[in-house]
Amino acid sequence: MKKSTFIFVLFFVLLGGCVSKVPLQSWSPPSKINISGNADVMVIVNPKKGELLYDIMEDALRERFTSLPFLKVEGSQSSDDLAIQLRDYNFSPRIEAKSKIVYLSYDISEKSEVKRLQTVRLVNLRYCNYLLEKDQCSVIGKATLHGGTQFVGYLQNVSISLKDADGNEIVPVQKFKRAYTANMKVVPDEVVLRKKVSDLVAREYSKLVLPYREYLDVELLGGDSISVNMIEKGAYRLALKRLEKLITQEGGEGKTPENLYLQGITLEFQGDLVGALSFYNEAMLLDAENEVIKVAVERIERATSVVKKAA
Repeated sequence: MKKSTFIFVLFFVLLGGCVSKVPLQSWSPPSKINISGNADVMVIVNPKKGELLYDIMEDALRERFTSLPFLKVEGSQSSDDLAIQLRDYNFSPRIEAKSKIVYLSYDISEKSEVKRLQTVRLVNLRYCNYLLEKDQCSVIGKATLHGGTQFVGYLQNVSISLKDADGNEIVPVQKFKRAYTANMKVVPDEVVLRKKVSDLVAREYSKLVLPYREYLDVELLGGDSISVNMIEKGAYRLALKRLEKLITQEGGEGKTPENLYLQGITLEFQGDLVGALSFYNEAMLLDAENEVIKVAVERIERATSVVKKAA
């Protein structure tokens, strides 16, 4: 074999062996305990309903947990209290008795501080005549400029507890001490500061107990090249339709572990974790030793607490 031919073949082999990767925002398992497999409904208990600080935190927690697909979020009172208050109206609580309910309650204290920071600056006063060819500007005196900014500091101490319907602690009480500080000319509204820090606490707490979105790079393996190109460009639905045709076509030539894996990737990109897992598991049946597919299966199972059923 000629040297040039050998180099070309080697380059082709290396190029064919390259793995295409794309950034994927998928679900990662929580830091403390995954309650998505142990609870169907979360009731946010606001111990001081009507107080602005507590109501802002309730809204932050509700907004954060409602945006996650692993849990249903209900009102700030327990289902028993709702039933007692509304029984005269022949009202049935929306929470079914068979649902696994968890109660999230919290306690908050806050501290705020505003300081004026003065600045004094000595500047030169200049007179300029740009019609002159030389020495267009000259110093005619000096002046003292007085200015200043506002130092704004806001601190929240928050304790959050999570218990089951019997009052048993599911996650140990978590304490957060979070602050917002900035130098600015205009002091922001108190509600804005409270919301900023409350949103931060709610986001951090949700990461402790539920799966959360995180960016990672995923491999696309060596499946259908057109589908891979579609996925790389973000055309996930088109890629899914093409892969479905390839896999279901007569002869079954398109039903490869790589193409099944790509189907799972398209669904994971669109947030359908259950559908993605089904395709990953099907791909595993055809290629049980593929490490990339194994990682995908483990990623989804850890995030959603899905337990494999015995065959």
